[in-house]
Amino acid sequence: MLMRRSVCLAGLLLAATSLAAHAQSTLTLGMVIGTTGAFAGGEAPLVNGTKMAVADLNAKGGIGGKQITLVIEDTGSEQTGAVNAYNRILAQNPVAIMNTTLSGFVLSQMGTIQDEGIATFTGAASAQLAPDKKGVENLFRVRTSDSLVPTAAAKFALDTLGAKRIAILRANSEYGNGWRSAIEATLAARGLKPAASESFEGADRDVTPQLLRIKAADADVIIVAGDPPNHVVAVQQIKQLGLTAKVILSNGGVLPTTVKLYQPGAADGFYGTVDSVPGRDPAQAEWAARYRKQFNIEPDYSAAEYYDGVMMVAAAISKAGADPKAVVKALRTVAAYKGVGNIYTFANKGDGGQGVALVQIKGGVIDLAGSVQ
Repeated sequence: MLMRRSVCLAGLLLAATSLAAHAQSTLTLGMVIGTTGAFAGGEAPLVNGTKMAVADLNAKGGIGGKQITLVIEDTGSEQTGAVNAYNRILAQNPVAIMNTTLSGFVLSQMGTIQDEGIATFTGAASAQLAPDKKGVENLFRVRTSDSLVPTAAAKFALDTLGAKRIAILRANSEYGNGWRSAIEATLAARGLKPAASESFEGADRDVTPQLLRIKAADADVIIVAGDPPNHVVAVQQIKQLGLTAKVILSNGGVLPTTVKLYQPGAADGFYGTVDSVPGRDPAQAEWAARYRKQFNIEPDYSAAEYYDGVMMVAAAISKAGADPKAVVKALRTVAAYKGVGNIYTFANKGDGGQGVALVQIKGGVIDLAGSVQ
């Protein structure tokens, strides 16, 4: 019996030693994302971009000779789930965390993000997440802020599409409210008001009453702001109700994963906002080709931006080491970093990406329609 206990104890010690050695030879990158639930489709490209970056780094020897282990925790597409998933990732001692792109979810995590001090990257676009508003030095945005994107959408409607009567259809959320405010401010600067301003709840699967009021207001352009499932509903019902106004969708409406969900032809001619179009950029042709081959889908800005985020983490660790404070400090020196999906500045309270482009859906794919300064 004593010998058996000794053998068991020796086995446990060997296993513990092996785990410790593995931990010393690897770096853990955490990811908090919706892999199930309503937002899983929209966040799938973020996982793709992150996985591609990790694979590229590991193929080149990792970071400082250490391989990267990606650990993903599911938010379940729920706010409470996002908080719990972030806490579960923290228990894995990550060097950095690639976080959900949903602004409301990130806002609910803010206390923990700030307290823990781990470099956390997000594609959440809310203007409320700007470093100068929240003072959270370890939060890094890879998207272009919504202080810029809805303004660009409104300017495109006015200056390129010749709009005279712009209607707003947006989610009753922090994200949607931010779009409404920015569009209204842009119109007000030109002495205009929205022809109509309608809202819906995130779970709504019928926006017929809102669209009929917009139709009665004789809008010539409708700007829709919401999450991917909201765009699927809006696009289908705009066509069903025979609205003839031109349509501009917020970023989630022109993701390749969202476009695939539209009924054939339903979104043809509709416009949308993006940070970039890596799939159409000659400078990113090699990256885009590898992405298509690996994931069998067209690359988009969100996948590219999360790819860029991982690469910036790797550069920071190579420069300053893996200590969380050192990583954050190194990232806060990044200025005009040209990645695959955007150009980023985090120095001097920089807010991440700066690019805004407009695309048009044609035959189930997106084409560049213009950029707005």
